Amino acid sequence: MSFLASLQKVFAPKKRIIGATDLRRALANNEFVFYYQPEWDLKTGAVRGIEALIRWESPNGIIPPNEFIPKLEETGIINEFTPFLFKQTFKDLRTLRDNGFTDLFLSINLSASQLRNPSLLTLMDEAMDEFRILPEQIECELTETNSLSKSGVEIQTLKNLKKQGIRISIDDFGSGHASLNYVKDLEADKLKIDGDFINTLFDKQANQSITRMMIDLGHALNLVVLAEGIERPEQEKWLKENNCDFGQGFIFSRPLPLSMLLSFLKKHQQANEQKSE
Repeated sequence: MSFLASLQKVFAPKKRIIGATDLRRALANNEFVFYYQPEWDLKTGAVRGIEALIRWESPNGIIPPNEFIPKLEETGIINEFTPFLFKQTFKDLRTLRDNGFTDLFLSINLSASQLRNPSLLTLMDEAMDEFRILPEQIECELTETNSLSKSGVEIQTLKNLKKQGIRISIDDFGSGHASLNYVKDLEADKLKIDGDFINTLFDKQANQSITRMMIDLGHALNLVVLAEGIERPEQEKWLKENNCDFGQGFIFSRPLPLSMLLSFLKKHQQANEQKSE
């Protein structure tokens, strides 16, 4: 091993070890918090919905979801986390509605392991009743499609949610295992085009052709199409010109805690009202 390689090994960041005790302590101490990223109508600029994104604000700093969500699932603590997910996000949606934002829908991410929980529908119903939330105000995003079991139990759970009036979205469409099979089997309501396609949209002509094909495919299936990861004006302009419905990304808003989201929505609403005068 070279001297440089030895130094890199010594000074490389240590892999964080997260155990069941850490996760349960975090739940008990309210260290898991939700940030919300708006989804906006590309044609009108109006905010249509918000996606709930989890953060772990630990005493040692922010821990990203890709580090602790797999640990929640490996330890089985995801089943203790799910009731918290519903209660906190539905409570926050209630706050937004009580502040006049009654047209917003809330999008929550559900993994395959959560969908395998036989209590999921009951937990969601109880939280909706507690905070007076209607099914049509909720959208469930299917994540980690590569983890779906062959038994199809997760697909059946999503179908049962859809029967109740809850909308279903396929996240990161075009990447990994997110495929047409799930769109067909679920009768989904929305496709979210993976942000990698938007980030590389102008790298070569083929990327634009593929993205346009996904938009057209979504519309042919009567789905709403949302593009993730919009960061630059030229990306937004291209998506508008190619009839993409919704957008999400830093060009519009980063994920925000509830208090900042309320301020953002109020300012955006006032700006839109002034434009229409």
